[in-house]
Amino acid sequence: MDAPIEVSFRHFEPSDRIRAKIDELVGQLDKFDREIISGRVIIDGKNKIGHKSVVSIHVELSYPGGLAVGKRSGEFPSPIGQQTFDTALTEAFRTAAAQVETHFEKRAPQDVKQLAHQPEHGRIARLDKDVRNGFIEMHDGVTLFFSEAVLKGKFDSLAEGDEVLAIASDEEGPYGPQASAVKAIGPLG
Repeated sequence: MDAPIEVSFRHFEPSDRIRAKIDELVGQLDKFDREIISGRVIIDGKNKIGHKSVVSIHVELSYPGGLAVGKRSGEFPSPIGQQTFDTALTEAFRTAAAQVETHFEKRAPQDVKQLAHQPEHGRIARLDKDVRNGFIEMHDGVTLFFSEAVLKGKFDSLAEGDEVLAIASDEEGPYGPQASAVKAIGPLG
């Protein structure tokens, strides 16, 4: 998280137990450390019903591109009210955290899908003209095996050191990582 979660109380004096519960719930958000930019918890005890306070709980979690909000209310201070309050507090945090999680789950598969099979630059490290295959050294240091079957263009026009665009296959072959598509760009200058 870029900034600590701000906790404020309005018309409500929290006990040490309540502060500890909030700290525990804030600690559970650590799994979203990279996703959550900032957060705010507001507990407002302004509403009264008889001798009980109906406490409004508002949890906001900011993330790149959005804001997750969890709202609940719970009674306080009777013994049953403590359970209701704890449940409401927990549910407000869960609701906001679920919104953050859902947002990033929706984005992640698309991001991975777009990046997974993109052509990358490499150069031909070795060629075997007799067997009509070779190896490409990618810029990240990985060496990919390729055969004439995945080449777009003429194998005979290739030379060691030529620059190519290659797409790494999801599966390894007998020679290790392999390319699923290769396109020659030309001599490496």
